[in-house]
Amino acid sequence: MKAARQEKGGETPRDRAGRTTAAGKGAAAAGLHRRFLLVLLFLAVQAGLTFRVFNPAPHSGGDNAAYLALAYSLAERGTYQELWTPGEPPHTKYPPVFPLVLSALMSLGVKGWTGFKGVSVAATLAAGVFTLLWAWGRGGPGLALATAFLFALSDAVLDYSRWILSDALFVALTLGALWALERGWRRGNQGRGVGWWAVGVGLTAAAYLTRSAGLPLVAAVLLWLGWRRKWSWLSGSGLALGLPLLAWWWWSRWGGRHSYMSEFWLRDPYQPELGTVGLGGLLARGGENLWAYVTALLPEGVVGMEGPWLLPLGVLMVGGAAWGWLASLRRGAGVAEFFFPLYAGLILLWPQVWSGDRFALPLIPLVLWYGGRALTGLFPARRTGWRWGVGGVGVLVVGLPAFGNWMEEGGRARECARAVGRAGPWACYGPGVQEFAALSAWTREHLPDGASVVARKPTIFYVLSGIKAKSLPLTLDPDTFLAEAQEGGTGYVVLDRWDALAGFYLGRALRARPSAFCVVTAVGSGDGEATYLLGFTEPSPEAGGEAGPGEGSLSVCGPSFRRNAPRSLPPIPPGAVPLLVLGEAG
Repeated sequence: MKAARQEKGGETPRDRAGRTTAAGKGAAAAGLHRRFLLVLLFLAVQAGLTFRVFNPAPHSGGDNAAYLALAYSLAERGTYQELWTPGEPPHTKYPPVFPLVLSALMSLGVKGWTGFKGVSVAATLAAGVFTLLWAWGRGGPGLALATAFLFALSDAVLDYSRWILSDALFVALTLGALWALERGWRRGNQGRGVGWWAVGVGLTAAAYLTRSAGLPLVAAVLLWLGWRRKWSWLSGSGLALGLPLLAWWWWSRWGGRHSYMSEFWLRDPYQPELGTVGLGGLLARGGENLWAYVTALLPEGVVGMEGPWLLPLGVLMVGGAAWGWLASLRRGAGVAEFFFPLYAGLILLWPQVWSGDRFALPLIPLVLWYGGRALTGLFPARRTGWRWGVGGVGVLVVGLPAFGNWMEEGGRARECARAVGRAGPWACYGPGVQEFAALSAWTREHLPDGASVVARKPTIFYVLSGIKAKSLPLTLDPDTFLAEAQEGGTGYVVLDRWDALAGFYLGRALRARPSAFCVVTAVGSGDGEATYLLGFTEPSPEAGGEAGPGEGSLSVCGPSFRRNAPRSLPPIPPGAVPLLVLGEAG
């Protein structure tokens, strides 16, 4: 009779010794089978959402090329060096997990932009599944499916699924860690519970070694274990997490170059002359970032549209998430409840120029789930109809604009794919970007062996040309600009139209010291302007004068600035990364 009552009550039937009966095992297997099918169905829907907005063009940010160059260093030399920089120093800014994944693909023969983007696509799909499983473990399938679907439909999630960036992988590892840690904790001290916890700790370490922003997740794990007084688990997890943290810290100190911490205190990392901030500046920065994320960046990252209605939507989303987070704290905090404020605090204190939906990605599923919990929690559990009704309204309020944005993004992606098919990888961008790409290709054929260049986007320049490049000096003093630009024997500088940065800093030096530059070549797009490759030198006496890049008359560089005859290079297949086909220039 007891077993029969248990079956009617929805419990797993057990015998008098507490062992699961055959009927109980069958019911558990059937439940697992249904969950598996539901996960597969969700994955199919998410794949459809993701592939419709896939964009074959390379990203215009330098980070994409930096990751490829680091992966090339790992694949070709087994080192972690900035091969694009003269002197090839060790790289200490980006942790190595994402470049390691890309280098594995290179070792398998992948050479195209689209092939490497597959890592981000796969990571995005994994992040959606982990969101579903994590949310399902905290409640029923209804709220879990709503959270995972809105996450998969979010503009920022779809956007970063199509670039060669570490963000999608970082989000997947973070959500996978949260799911595995909670699964391990629920199973307790049993063997499989410890095993799941170990998986979660491993994913946490991998997340940190993918992006340094994974530090809040590391702190959340350790703080939560300390709060729960699980000292044995804390010591084991601390050792497992401390070793990779210590290794990366040692590598960064030994390399002694770029790190996010060195830029963290700057008012603007792109204008270092503005100086650094103190405690008061950090608080002001946090307030400005909070306003930006609540009123624009976070809601826009979900629905993908702009407008005055983002303000109330953002207030509702963040307010609801805060309410749901507090409710979760009262019912029993998990690792996610520690991670949520720690990660939010980190991105609020970063320089404003870094603020964006890219850094809010790990918060989107948490904001959606906490907000959904707060919304459905307005009614008691027995009011199932009211809960479903208000939950459905919430999904429509967020989902309808996000769906409209997805439709528009899909149309733009198809247009870009057609342009890339006709005119090459950079055809979706404006003339300034296309000129920069064309000039980079020209330098591979025409510059002498051992040449190096100063450029606005040094990593992209290197990946497209195989020629070493370093960043444009961000200084307003012409003499300092020239000294830093020519340091190490660098003989060339690109005056591009990518954005206003080169014109601002290089233009000032050109106006003050025109005799220090000469024109090597120019690449134009037929609109009367061009991108120039300039040489650092006094004008060559045997070269005639020529109208320069809008700064008066500059001399043409002498023959020593070019090879006697262009290099003979094989053609680059459509969609291939030039560096991976041709290797480094001599």
